[in-house]
Amino acid sequence: MEVLNGTDLPVIDLSLFPSQNVDQNQLESHEFTKLRQACQELGFFLVVNHGVNPSLIQAVDGRIRDMFALPTEAKNRAIFPIFNTGYCSSIVDDVAKDSIAESMSFPWDQLLPNSVEKISAKLWPQGNPVFCEELNAYGAQIRDLSHRILKLLVWSLGVDVSSQSASELFEKSFGTVRMNYYDKCTDKEMISRPHTDVSFFTILYQDDVGGLQIRTKEGKWMDSKPLPGSFAVNAGDILQMWSNGRYRSAEHRVVYGKSNRNRLSMAYFFDLLDEFEIRCPKETIDQEHPQLFKVVTKGDTVAYFKKEGPNMATPLHFRLQ
Repeated sequence: MEVLNGTDLPVIDLSLFPSQNVDQNQLESHEFTKLRQACQELGFFLVVNHGVNPSLIQAVDGRIRDMFALPTEAKNRAIFPIFNTGYCSSIVDDVAKDSIAESMSFPWDQLLPNSVEKISAKLWPQGNPVFCEELNAYGAQIRDLSHRILKLLVWSLGVDVSSQSASELFEKSFGTVRMNYYDKCTDKEMISRPHTDVSFFTILYQDDVGGLQIRTKEGKWMDSKPLPGSFAVNAGDILQMWSNGRYRSAEHRVVYGKSNRNRLSMAYFFDLLDEFEIRCPKETIDQEHPQLFKVVTKGDTVAYFKKEGPNMATPLHFRLQ
């Protein structure tokens, strides 16, 4: 399949957006138009001037690399029975075309309170307070950033942030940070399993190794170049459904191994509690855009994902007949 090399994602400068309610003129501004187009066409964009401390990002990057360097027996102690929590070892098939990175997931808020401390205690029974302090600080700053991005996404769809349909996104949300470690491979190219994210949206830190690829509407894989100091943001399946199909949850993957360097990414999944009803706001429905999806809960989508795996079909499965 053809790959488009070295393509730049749209860059969204958060300092150019208002922090309070917006009027119609602002919604029609260049920046909001650019954001809408990115969500509609690619489902991916980069954010700069995001407010997360660069020194903290680099400190956490180093701590996470040290964590993945721990002995396997130590990391295996951090396996949890809760979905998308704790340690997961890497999986590579015979031809390295369906691999899954080694990962460690830290859910914040309701899913597993004090997850950093609980997982850290498994990894380092003697304690590691600096790791906990830095990772909790990073999680807090990313959480704040996720709320800023959520407001912009809601506004961009013409929905009032204070409306009931939007306020529930804040009230019934939580976040999970998943650290993905792609071990270097000198003898063959590795390709992670193509997937969409079963979340509302994802904020992704990636180092300068690169390797992220996005499938375009035309079915081609597009290389995405890392931009220092930025985060990549992509729409998830739930945002596609909540926006009545206006925003696109794009299939993506990572190609790695050729650089002979380890690759680290840190994905923050802005997600919703299982009882949240995915009901598209009335502002997204009109004659040209009839309602596309059934009203289901987030728990319904998780159950489907657990049964079928990351097969890029979650929104399609819940479409109205």
